[in-house]
Amino acid sequence: MVSEIAESRMNEFISIRHLGFLSNGTEDTTSDSVLSWAPAYENYTLLQVPEGTRLVVDQDVPPEWEEHMNQAWPKAIDLLKKLSESTSAA
Repeated sequence: MVSEIAESRMNEFISIRHLGFLSNGTEDTTSDSVLSWAPAYENYTLLQVPEGTRLVVDQDVPPEWEEHMNQAWPKAIDLLKKLSESTSAA
């Protein structure tokens, strides 16, 4: 992926703007296939709740990737939870 941080507020919010793909060392940000979805955003919001912190994820997902992301996100969030809990206890 070719991406950049669109916005960052420490311990509150981060937005990643996806602009294209990297293929064989070449950035593609202008092809028709990329322009059909780019830019796409991946946003993470951290909310303080009585139980600790709630992570809210919002992501632009092209229809052809929706099923894959619905299967991948729970695994990724579980790993993130384990990593953050093990780090905060240290």
